[in-house]
Formats: sequence, C-alpha cells, structure tokens
Amino acid sequence: MTGGTSGGMEARSKQWDDKKFEACLKQKEQYESELEQLGSIRDMHLKESETAGKKSGLEKKIQYAEIEKGSIEDKLSNFSLEKGTIKEEIKRISPELEKLRDAVEKRNKQLRTLEKRINEITDRIYKDFSKSVGVANIREYEENRLKDAQTVAEERLNLSSQLSKLKYQLEYEQNRDMNSRIQELESSVSALENDLEHVQNKEDEAMLAAEKATEEMNQLKDEAKEWKLKSDDCEKEIHEWKKQASTSTTKLSKLNRGINSKETQIEQLMGQKQEILEKCELEQISLPIISDPMDTDSSTPGPVFDFDKLSRTLKDKHSDRDKIEVEFKTKMDALISEIERTAPNLKALDQYEALLEKERAVTEEFDAVRKEEQEKAKRFNDVKQKRYDLFMDAFNHIAGNIDKIYKQLTKSNTHPLGGTAYLNLENEDDPFLHGMKYTAMPPTKRFRDMEQLSGGEKTVAALALLFSIHSYRPSPFFILDEVDAALDNLNVAKVAGFIRSKSCEGARVNQDTDGGCGFQSIVISLKDSFYDKAESLIGVHRDSDRGCSGTLTFDLTKYRES
Repeated sequence: MTGGTSGGMEARSKQWDDKKFEACLKQKEQYESELEQLGSIRDMHLKESETAGKKSGLEKKIQYAEIEKGSIEDKLSNFSLEKGTIKEEIKRISPELEKLRDAVEKRNKQLRTLEKRINEITDRIYKDFSKSVGVANIREYEENRLKDAQTVAEERLNLSSQLSKLKYQLEYEQNRDMNSRIQELESSVSALENDLEHVQNKEDEAMLAAEKATEEMNQLKDEAKEWKLKSDDCEKEIHEWKKQASTSTTKLSKLNRGINSKETQIEQLMGQKQEILEKCELEQISLPIISDPMDTDSSTPGPVFDFDKLSRTLKDKHSDRDKIEVEFKTKMDALISEIERTAPNLKALDQYEALLEKERAVTEEFDAVRKEEQEKAKRFNDVKQKRYDLFMDAFNHIAGNIDKIYKQLTKSNTHPLGGTAYLNLENEDDPFLHGMKYTAMPPTKRFRDMEQLSGGEKTVAALALLFSIHSYRPSPFFILDEVDAALDNLNVAKVAGFIRSKSCEGARVNQDTDGGCGFQSIVISLKDSFYDKAESLIGVHRDSDRGCSGTLTFDLTKYRES
C-alpha cells in the first residue's frame, strides 16, 4: 500500500513539454539540412575562392567606373563651357541672321517676280507652238516630255530584264544535252510502236470476239422477240379471261343482291301475313284454307289461305287501311325531317365567338412570328454582308500590298524589279464557299504552283504573306522562330535587311512609304548574317552553379555601321 504525495516519475515527466520537444527536433533537422547544404570544408574553400575572385573583379570594375566617371565629369564641364560660348555666339549672330533672313525674303520675292516675267515671256514666245501641240504652256509640254521619258526608261528597264530572262533561257536551252534526250525519245518511240502493234493484234482479236458475240446476241434477241410475242398473246388471253371473270363476279354479286332483296321482301310479307292473321283472330274473321297445299306450289310452312274467297267488303277495308297507314307514315316522316331541319343550334353563337377568338389569337401569333422571322432574316443578311465587306476589305488590302512586299524581299542588284506575287479568289461572289490561290514567281523563274517551289522560295513567299497581313491589322510585335532555316545567305541578307528596315530606326525615320507599317520583332536565329543586323542580342546559356538557364545581353547600337 502507498499513500500521500511523492516526487516520482510524474513530477519528473512534467519537467519536459511535448511541444518544446518537437520544436527542438525540428530545429535539429533544420540544422542538419543546413549542414548538408553547406557541404564539406573543401567545397566551402572553393566557393570562398570563387567569391573572392568575383569580389576582386567587381572592385576592378568599380575602379574603372570611377575613372570613367571622372572623365565624364570633365567632359561635362567642358561641354557646359562650350554651351555657354555657343549661347553667346547665338546671341551675337541672331541680329545678323534676322537681317540675312530679310534679305533672303527680298531676294525670293525678286526671284518670284523674275520667274513670273520669264514665264510670261516664254509663254508669249512659245504661244503658237503650245497651241499647235495642244498644251496650255511650254512648262506643261516639258512636264509631259519628262513623264514620257520616265515611262520610256521604265519600259526599257522592263524590256532589258525580259531580255536577260530570255538570254538565260536561251543559254540554258543551248547548254542542255539534247542528243541523250533524243535517243531516249527514240527508244521510247520504238517501245511505244511495239506496244502499239501488240495492242492492234489484241484489238483484232477483240474485234473477232465482238463479232461472234454480236451474232450470238442477235440470235438471242430474235429468240427473245419470239418469246415476247408468245408472252403478249398469253397476256391477252389472260386479260380476256380476267374480264370474263370480273363480268361473272359482277353478275353473281347482282344475283346475290337480288336474292337478298327477295328474301327481305318475303320476310316482310310473312310479317304482314302474321299481322293479318292476328287481326283476323281479333276481329273473329274466318279465313278460307286450301285443303291441298300442293295445288298452290307454295313452299311456306303452315296453312295456305285462299284470299279470293273473301268478301269484297273485307278486301276493300284492308286496302283502305293500308293506304291510310302509308299516307300517315309518309306525313310523319315529312314532319320529323322538317323538325330536324328547323331545330336551332343554341350553342352556335358561342361556338362562333370561340372560333373568332381562336382565329384572332392565331393571326396575331402568325403576324408576330412572321415579323420576328423578317427581323431575324434582316439581321442575318446584315451580318452576312458585314462579314463579306470585312473580308473583302482585308483581302483587297493584302492582295494590293503582297506584290510590293514580295518585290522588296526578292529584289537585288542583278534583279532590281524583284519577283511577283498575287492572290486570287476562286469565287469572288461568295468567297466563303471556296478558297483562294496564292501564286509567287521568284526572279528569273517561270510560273509554277506553290508546291513546286523550293523550301527557301516557300519561306520568302510565306513571309511576304505574313507581312502583308500585318500591314492590314498591325501586331505589337513578331516572334520569328528560325525563319531562316531554309534560306541561303543571299536570301537571309534580304530578309534581315527588310526586317531591320521595318523594325529598327529605319522604320521610325521613314514610316513605310511602300505601304504597311513598322513593327517590333524578336527573332530566334542561329546564323550570324541574320542576327548581326539586330539592335541587341540576347543569349541563353546554362548556369551550372544555379542549375538553371541564364541570359546574356549585348547592345549593338554602339557598333552600328555609319
């Protein structure tokens, strides 16, 4: 037995808190991970030496920067002195400049008056000549002659380019090995002649077989005609028999209907007979009976009565009663039919109003649906026309600029006019039902489909289409990923020059006189003849220390060609 309080295990266990213990364990693990990241002492020494080298390099850079800063400050002081002297010189020269400007304006006025007098004198001198030529004055004649001379020069340039193309084609045709080609053609002709003889022999055999087959076909046709005549005769006989069968069936149906009507009449007469017998019994009239029924040829069962032996008064009474009964029935039938005709429909007015209300609701719903359909059709046609107008605006703009841009991408010193490119719609009335055709002809090349062009020619054509689309809806910038992969050095230089003229200072100074607009571009390239035209370079390399990629930048504007 134990009792009381003691400072045993429980008191000692309460000295350590579980949370503090877990926090210590986490701190221990953190310290161990930091030790692992620090690595060994050798690695620490290597990192320390690397950092020391970097530190010394940065200190040298700082020294160079301070020296450069001092030189820049000296230059700034010299520039400020030059600025002051230039301002004083401007103040001193400005009154003389104003005097010179006034003198220049006076001289310009004198020159304008002299030019006016000269023009009047020349118009007076060349008045007859200008009238004979059909111009207002001699200056207009000179301008026309200058335009004619320019057009003649352009035509001469076009003719010279065509002449060079024809010369190249002539040299190509002259240098071609025609003998081997002729031998190949002769061998192919001989082979074709042999094939032709073989085919002619087969044709003769086929003709003989066809003649035999035609003879057999004619025989079979004759037999078929005979069988057809026989079948026609049989069909006629069958048709006649069908007619006879139909007439006999109609006759049978008529006879059956007659028999049925007679049977009904017999039944009615039997009923009348029974009524007469019942009336005779009620009136206690004795009817004479024929003793031998076989004499009357009657097939009805029961006694056979001889009505001829009745008195005349009974016969007249019966006939008058029948007449009165018939007249009464006809009058009753006429009155019933008249009542049915004249009976009014009390719900007709309500039904008519309900139908009118229904018709009004249906017409309103129909008008609303028709109006909605017209509005929807109008909106659809408006959207369709807007889509067509937007597409045609874009297409006309792109088709008008693609030839200019393609010429810029393909022209050179030997071919100053460049190539030709154009877009065509397969269906101009409804362009969305069909496609469009893009045709590009490089310099000195004849017309070919786009599939027959080389890889570099396809690349240049695709770039021309891209830049012409950009001229319609400009993008903020381009990202071109190795577009020079299929281009040779000459075409690489042309494409790089074009992109530089549109994206660098050239585009900002000369805002696209040929149509289109400038743009920014990020080009990924592995050819130095392409990326040396850029304003700045960004290189990507592997950083082994950090285990990731790093970038290096280089500004080329300082080393731009003058």
